[in-house]
Amino acid sequence: MDQYSEQLRKIKSLLIVTSLQKRRDVIVFELIRNMEIDLNWSNTSGFLIDQKAWQYAILEKGYDPKLIFCHPDVLILNPVTSLYYRGITGLSIKSAKDYFGSVENLEKQDSKARISPEKARKMSQVYNTFISTIINGSSDWTLENGRRTLIATLGITIDGVMRNKVGAIAEERIRSMIFEWLVERDLLLSPHNLTDDITEGIPLHCELKNELVMQFSSEPDVSFYKKLDDKNELVAAIEIKGGIDPAGALERYGAATKSFQHALKENQRCKNFLLAAVFTPELEKRIKKDRLVDKYYDIIKIFQDPDYKTAFLDELFHYTLRIHY
Repeated sequence: MDQYSEQLRKIKSLLIVTSLQKRRDVIVFELIRNMEIDLNWSNTSGFLIDQKAWQYAILEKGYDPKLIFCHPDVLILNPVTSLYYRGITGLSIKSAKDYFGSVENLEKQDSKARISPEKARKMSQVYNTFISTIINGSSDWTLENGRRTLIATLGITIDGVMRNKVGAIAEERIRSMIFEWLVERDLLLSPHNLTDDITEGIPLHCELKNELVMQFSSEPDVSFYKKLDDKNELVAAIEIKGGIDPAGALERYGAATKSFQHALKENQRCKNFLLAAVFTPELEKRIKKDRLVDKYYDIIKIFQDPDYKTAFLDELFHYTLRIHY
């Protein structure tokens, strides 16, 4: 196994373990269960609670209503409880955002987090619609089923965090490699005040020889501009996709193409480089068909094979950017 893939798997394992150790599912459950608040449930239809689901969960099973259905006042009093209701309905953060906007800050146990009555009502209606459908569609739904769904939903969130971590690791390593390579060949004009460890605090904006400017950002991850009298012209763009899951290769490529399309709108002569950790046959077919990518390289081979790494850097700096070294 290559070191890059091994590093990603270790990070994923660490994220799973540390997330479970936080016991967020238990914390929000106990928070709601111990709430001393007088809730008015007379307007169940206004909260979009299905009467059949209410009859089953509250009257037949005898569950505490606030542990099954979402009352807006609970969200207003403590917004972090959104994590519980979103969890037992199996809604991902992304799906929830489609219905009523962002919930990340509300679910971080931030004491400064606030929620308006209008948003709380909308959230409760969405959560109640989903939990009603789940209860009515199950042969013998229990509160324990809901709590297991909450844990599974947290797992989906961990997977999303992992994807972000993967991207950050790949970007950091590629950026460091490019920056070190430029410094070693004395191709960097500014900044001048570099520390002994050049991998620390890599600047987002660098001026290179041959009237070039290099920028690290998102979309594209790395861009190169030619300095002109009236404006800077985008001449090369790099997208870095470090995911190692083959199933997500086309999805990651789709995200990269959006950046490449924008680059070509800015300058039709811009050269687009795709660096990815996985190239499936279908992905390579798509790359050749779309013609949005001028050159593509395997990230893992860049890290492992010095000749392959040199070939990439020569193609970028010597043949594309016309820097002589």
